[in-house]
Amino acid sequence: MKENRNSIIIFVGFSLITYGLAFPSFVDEWSVFIMDYIQGSILQLDSGRLVVTSFAYIAKYVLLFFFIYFGAMLVASALAKDLDSLSFPFIFITLTILVILLYNYVYNENFSYLGHMIILGIVLLLQLYIPKQKHFYIIFSIILFLTLVAVHWIHLIPALTRFGFGSNDLALSIKIADHYLTNNNLLNTLSTIFFLVFLVIAIILTFLIHLVNKQLHTFKKYQEREEELKETQIALVESTVYQEINMLVHDLKTPLVTLEGLISLLEMKMQHVKDEQTPPAYFSRLSQAIQKMNDMISEILYEDIKRYISVDELVEYVISHLSLNEQQIKLRIEIEENLPLLFINKIRFSRAISNLLENAITSFAGKKGYIHIHVKNISHRVLFRIEDNGPGIRSSHLENIWRDGFSTRNSSGLGLSFVKRIVENHGGEISVNSIPGSYTQMNILLPIHKEGEKVNEYDNLNRG
Repeated sequence: MKENRNSIIIFVGFSLITYGLAFPSFVDEWSVFIMDYIQGSILQLDSGRLVVTSFAYIAKYVLLFFFIYFGAMLVASALAKDLDSLSFPFIFITLTILVILLYNYVYNENFSYLGHMIILGIVLLLQLYIPKQKHFYIIFSIILFLTLVAVHWIHLIPALTRFGFGSNDLALSIKIADHYLTNNNLLNTLSTIFFLVFLVIAIILTFLIHLVNKQLHTFKKYQEREEELKETQIALVESTVYQEINMLVHDLKTPLVTLEGLISLLEMKMQHVKDEQTPPAYFSRLSQAIQKMNDMISEILYEDIKRYISVDELVEYVISHLSLNEQQIKLRIEIEENLPLLFINKIRFSRAISNLLENAITSFAGKKGYIHIHVKNISHRVLFRIEDNGPGIRSSHLENIWRDGFSTRNSSGLGLSFVKRIVENHGGEISVNSIPGSYTQMNILLPIHKEGEKVNEYDNLNRG
């Protein structure tokens, strides 16, 4: 792809150079206009016509050499492949001088090579301060244009003629006319002013662009650091909260163990007491309830603890903890028959499903709507699809919703990132489809494991 791009740039560069070499043949009338105005200024003793002639001269040669210089720069940038490498200026200078030699040979205009060396020097110096980004070519073209205008005014300064500037026929004719009309006072002053003005503009513009780029770079770095700090803070808060919850849940084990011991003791004592109001079945039910609580605590503390559970049991457990009484939301549940058992951490996976449902409920903001839970078998995997007709998610947010700390509701932004981690810890995948103002659809795909199958490889999948 990059090679194709470089080939295109080289082709465009050589096309511009070719056009620049052929440019004089397209503007013969322009040269005739300049010569007529020179003669007219002398015959009418009109220095104003000479000023117009000077602008016409500058415009012609700035356009001509712009094509050549810019084309040579494109070719050099493509061949060097790196604008900061030493090969770029070497190729640029060599190619430009060769084209100027060819131009002088074809048109026999005897242009000063000193002027072109000055242009190359200024342009290459200023380009060091131009950011090498997608707008480089545009900025370079502007700086090149200003530099060409500035240096070509040097060719019309009569005082510099003895140094080889303005040695081509048109420039010499203009300066001879100025000598006749103003004794060189007009062009010495006017050309010097325009040279300095355009050169200063080129320099100032370059350094303004350089400073703006530095500011943007600094701002970008600052944003990156701020983002890293925010993520660190979120991770710290999450870690702290998680540890505190784990400690609290872990502490629940102590009173449960005490209760279990006391119930066993009471059961032993009640074996010798016939009490119809306290049948042995009560102690059995109490023991089972305590055992369930112990299992739940273990699943909360240890995410790798998974067991087989039916989809119906899971959905029933999730819905039992969902508050829809005060909502104007219609909940529809559709579960395909004969679905295989799921090998999951019931508490954690239920929490993930609950988070998705709570997000859907919150999005309605008390308005009417529907939530559809659909569970079915797809390609040997179980699909949980949760769809609502809420406000949807902006397309610009879709890539960020799974990232820690991202939120559009001034919350901690940990909900969906938690869901994603839980799903991936179960070897599953989660995706979202949403159209703003229409619907949001969350899709969770879980692998199916047969009872007795070794599934340890999934326990540590995508953790961290």
